Amino acid sequence: MSHIAVGLVAIFSLASIFYVLLSDNLLQRTLNQLSSINILKEKLVANYFLRSQKNLEALTLEHKFLNIYAAVSEAVEKGKSIHNTDMDDVENIIRLYNFKNIHIFDLNHHQLYSTDSTLYQENVLRKIDSAIYAEPNRMQLIDASHTTSANKTTLLFYYVPIVRNQQRVGVVLVEEEFYNVQSILSENTGMGTTGETYIVGSDYTLRSASRFWPNKAPGEIVVKTEAVKKSFGGSAGSDIIFDYRGKKVLSVYRPIEGVGLKWVIISEIDWTEAMQPIIQLRYYLIGITFLILFVTTVITFFLSNAISQPIMKLRAVIKQLAKGIIPKHTVSVKSEDEVGQMAEAINQLIAGLERTSVFAKEIGAGNFNTSFVTLSEYDTLGLSLIQMRDELKNLNEREVKLARSRASALLEGQENERSRIIKELHDGVGQLLTAIRMRVEMLENNDALKEEIKKQINDTIAEVRRISYNVMPQALVDFGLEAGLRGLCDSMKRYSNLLIDFTYVKEADHNMNFEISTALFRIAQEGLNNIVKYAGASSVNLHIIEKEDEIYLALEDDGRGFDEAKAKRSAGIGLQNIRERAKLLNGSAEIHSTPGEGTVIEVHIPIGQND
Repeated sequence: MSHIAVGLVAIFSLASIFYVLLSDNLLQRTLNQLSSINILKEKLVANYFLRSQKNLEALTLEHKFLNIYAAVSEAVEKGKSIHNTDMDDVENIIRLYNFKNIHIFDLNHHQLYSTDSTLYQENVLRKIDSAIYAEPNRMQLIDASHTTSANKTTLLFYYVPIVRNQQRVGVVLVEEEFYNVQSILSENTGMGTTGETYIVGSDYTLRSASRFWPNKAPGEIVVKTEAVKKSFGGSAGSDIIFDYRGKKVLSVYRPIEGVGLKWVIISEIDWTEAMQPIIQLRYYLIGITFLILFVTTVITFFLSNAISQPIMKLRAVIKQLAKGIIPKHTVSVKSEDEVGQMAEAINQLIAGLERTSVFAKEIGAGNFNTSFVTLSEYDTLGLSLIQMRDELKNLNEREVKLARSRASALLEGQENERSRIIKELHDGVGQLLTAIRMRVEMLENNDALKEEIKKQINDTIAEVRRISYNVMPQALVDFGLEAGLRGLCDSMKRYSNLLIDFTYVKEADHNMNFEISTALFRIAQEGLNNIVKYAGASSVNLHIIEKEDEIYLALEDDGRGFDEAKAKRSAGIGLQNIRERAKLLNGSAEIHSTPGEGTVIEVHIPIGQND
């Protein structure tokens, strides 16, 4: 009850103060907003007219109007018709600068050319003559509105004298498209439903259309309000007045300066709409009173719960932690008192235990490069896990090195054995076959049998050479990887029906060690042998690219392919050798195949890690 009583006293006391202050502030704010709109639109209208005048001045300096006048006057003088093609510049000017019409006159008020069929009455031209009397050779903006009895719309002309050799020879009247100015004034954003900005001419009639009387021509609406009178007196300001409709309004006014027109611009909004928030305020105060009474009762009832519930949440979380269970959700306590600080500490503990658990799982999965930040420098569990990770990492590295050492020793033994076999074939079998061929040459008679035996010996020697090349090509030893692979491809072409497309691209120049060259040669050799034996392919692409940081090998065939899932379950020795050789050099080998679509082998061998 005490809280309710305090709330009622506070509401009634503040309501009276707020009503007076807000009423004045609202009026001032509305006037300031209207003033900003009025200034902005006055600048936009003035800038629009000034921009049009500058465009016409530029056209005058380019002698556009002089050339147009010369063409028109010459056609009229010779009695010729004016072709549309001769007046393209006029149409382009209207379209480019958004004017309404262009009328060309001589100095005797004879209209030589016009973009419409209107023949203006003499009083319109007299109005223009009286406006330019003092300075006939200067371009001017002339308000010729309401010069005819039938038309009460706004009529504006840019008077552009045509001067040749400093003598005025004719006149161009450029009719302004007032719709563009009306569009600026019709933008009523921020002015509510009764806000309006309009322009009044020196005859106290509207130049712009009325928002409230859209069916009346502007010249039919007379505006002799206090705002208009003060504006024509040269002052700008704001006031609460009655507008041309007899409605009480907030009005902001000022003259339009810098364009040569005696016009004023007025921005107004109805007083009732401006004061609507104050009128509604009384209803808000009643609603707020009941709301505060309700909120006070609710706060009093739930205050104890608001204090005790966070403590209950903390107790439940601490019980879970005591059982070794990491809660799935953190404790949500928004207060910053001691309870909030306890909740933040428990949340930090939960987050730390989650990170420790994840770290332990990563170590168990063999990811020894994962990082971990301890809860503090005294985090015993975290420090123990880091020590265990480092020891397991060292142990794993030793195992990997040992496995690579065994694999490297095995491959080295294979290469040494191949070299020994080559020497045996060359020194033993090769020499014996050569000796037999020489002895056959010494035989006499039966030349047919001798040639047959020589052919069999030559075929045997060629087969020994092929076997020797497959075991260890001398080109690989003497001239490097490219020469060895090219010889391998040539050998495969001779002993099979394959079409082999071999390319070797060097994007960087490396001094490649023999270990990498041998490994890549064996991978290509293994792949080509598999294609010949199993693929049933007709063409093969073998591409090698020496990049800055790696050697890339791609071997592609158009053979029958195979099922990758089955191949992984029962991988052959050949595919295993390809992967093992790449892995031994810190590289990777990817084998992709689809039944009926061929096979692709891609190998990446890093350069820097194998120097």
